[in-house]
Amino acid sequence: MAKKEMTFEQAKEKLDGIVEKLSDGNLPIEEMVRLYEEGAGLSRYCLDLLDRYEGRLEKVDTSLPEA
Repeated sequence: MAKKEMTFEQAKEKLDGIVEKLSDGNLPIEEMVRLYEEGAGLSRYCLDLLDRYEGRLEKVDTSLPEA
């Protein structure tokens, strides 16, 4: 599944799995580097989604009438 098609929850779950594998420390260095690179991309993807969600919420907040 391409990152663009992932929900935040799917990307975070995949990232959590990568962190778990890297934490074990029982992988060949080449695999560790590949997983690190994939994890970094997923992290950026999740942060980008959160930024967009925050922007949407700010729009809603500014459109609400003041109490």
